[in-house]
Amino acid sequence: MISYIIPTLWKSDSIYDTINQFMDLKDNKAELIIIDNTNSDITYSDKRVKVCKMEENQYVNPSWNIGVDLSSNNQVAIINDDITFNVAKFHQFVLDTKPKALCIINSNKLDEEEHYSLASIPENEGNINARPAGGGQFMFCLKENWPQLPYDLKLWHGDDIFYYYHTLIKKIEVQWVKGMYVGGEQSKTVNTMPAHMRTTFTNDSLEYLKEMHILGIECSTVFPMSLKRAWLYGDTKQKLKQEKLLDSILNG
Repeated sequence: MISYIIPTLWKSDSIYDTINQFMDLKDNKAELIIIDNTNSDITYSDKRVKVCKMEENQYVNPSWNIGVDLSSNNQVAIINDDITFNVAKFHQFVLDTKPKALCIINSNKLDEEEHYSLASIPENEGNINARPAGGGQFMFCLKENWPQLPYDLKLWHGDDIFYYYHTLIKKIEVQWVKGMYVGGEQSKTVNTMPAHMRTTFTNDSLEYLKEMHILGIECSTVFPMSLKRAWLYGDTKQKLKQEKLLDSILNG
C-alpha cells in the first residue's frame, strides 16, 4: 500500500487538486500525510488524509523525514505541493507493477498523458551517477529504503541523497514512469523561501557533503547540472569523468 507525503506552506493551488484526487481513491489503505508547515486550521473529514501541523516551518527535507516516519504503509511517494498528476492512474500503476524506486524527469513535464510503463532513465537525462533535473519534485520508494536525511539539511540536496543512496549504496535502479504527465506550477513554493536559502553553497551544501562522506560517496554541488554528480569513493573512472567534464567547461 502507498502513503503519499506532501510538505506544504499552502502557497500553490495545485495541492488542492492532489488532495481532491486522493480522496476519490477507493483504496481504504492508502493515506495522504500533509506536513503543514504553517500550522493552519485546515482539516479534512476523510480519515485517510492526515494533516500534521508543525508549530514552525520544518522546511522540506525534515518534513520528508517526518512524513516517512509517520507513514503506515510500506511504499511512500514524496510529492511537491505545487505539481499535479493523475493520482488514481499512478496509484493503480504502482500497485500493479510494484516498482522499487521512481522519480520524475523532464520528459514527464513535456509528454501528454499516455500509456504508463516503467522505464530506465534516458542517458541524456541521468544515470546512476547523475540525478535527473527536477527528480526531487516527485519521488517514490519502499519505506525501508528511505535514507534518513540530516535535520540540518533544510531545503536542498535531500533529493540527491535519495537518488544516490538508491543507485550507489543500495544498488537499486531509480526508474521513471514513461507516459505520465506532471503539470502544475512547479517550484512555486521554493521560490517563496528566504533569498539566502535559495542561493548555491548554503549551509545545506556543507550538510550534504558531510552526509555523503558518511555514506562513502564523493560528489559535486556545482552547476550546471552536468557537473552535479556523485560516485563511490575509490571509483577513479567516475572521478576522471568528472574532471574531464569540468575541463571541457572551463577550457572548451
